[in-house]
Amino acid sequence: MSPKNILFYLKLSAFFVFIGRAYQFIFWDVPFRTLLWDQNLLEPILDVVFNIEWKEYVTSITYDYYIQTAIRINGFIYLICAVLCLIVNRNSLRIIRSFIIFGGILLVVLALLQTKSKFYVFAMFFEHSIQFGTPFVLLAYLKHSKELKFELQLKFLIALTFFCHGLYALGMFFPIPANFITMTINILGVSESTTKTLLFIAAILDFIIVIGVFVPKIAKSVLLYAVFWGLITAFARIVSEFHYSISLLSFHQTLYETVFRLPHGIIPFLLYLILRNKKIINQ
Repeated sequence: MSPKNILFYLKLSAFFVFIGRAYQFIFWDVPFRTLLWDQNLLEPILDVVFNIEWKEYVTSITYDYYIQTAIRINGFIYLICAVLCLIVNRNSLRIIRSFIIFGGILLVVLALLQTKSKFYVFAMFFEHSIQFGTPFVLLAYLKHSKELKFELQLKFLIALTFFCHGLYALGMFFPIPANFITMTINILGVSESTTKTLLFIAAILDFIIVIGVFVPKIAKSVLLYAVFWGLITAFARIVSEFHYSISLLSFHQTLYETVFRLPHGIIPFLLYLILRNKKIINQ
């Protein structure tokens, strides 16, 4: 597979992550308050450093405006990073690299905030591996283009994402997320008990992806399933919440969730193409 084609899929994936998050941050809310309204953490700082009482801070319209402004600014940073991911090349890497790294760090921070909002369950953080990892893989490929290392990076991102998704769907280590159950019921029209059975099967298939991606004989097959499952779970957000009576509003409310999850299908597809191309060359 040519470096140009590899770059195309990496750029596309990084673009979707950043543009999806930009959409979310500019129009909707994000878990910044998980940190900024953590009384145990911030009250001593506000009291000692800024001489601000906690009650004044959490009830102030002004401070809430500052938080909202910070969220919007973060969204526009993501928007800029999305554009830069499309235009970056080896010649412009030195100039653009720092901006994309900063955007990638913000994605990591976002994953940490979402993990904090879910009581520090590690699976929440690593389920975002493809999302916050893709911009860094793009930059690494532009700089080095070492094929074996590059393949391993993609494999680990895929494995971590699907492993953590499987842990949630399994329902044995963590409670099954309510939105998993709601989406399945809304789309398939099945009962809750049937939904849990289907999610259990999906979890087992997720774990097969995790192992299979490192087994040469079955890697391409499991990657094709990963492409299907990654895209299906992305578009499920739109389908499950779509209402004809408020079609534009429901689409607006869920589109960003689909967009930043599209790399869950694109990255496995890229790795599948790379492995398929290597086999053709070696024949």
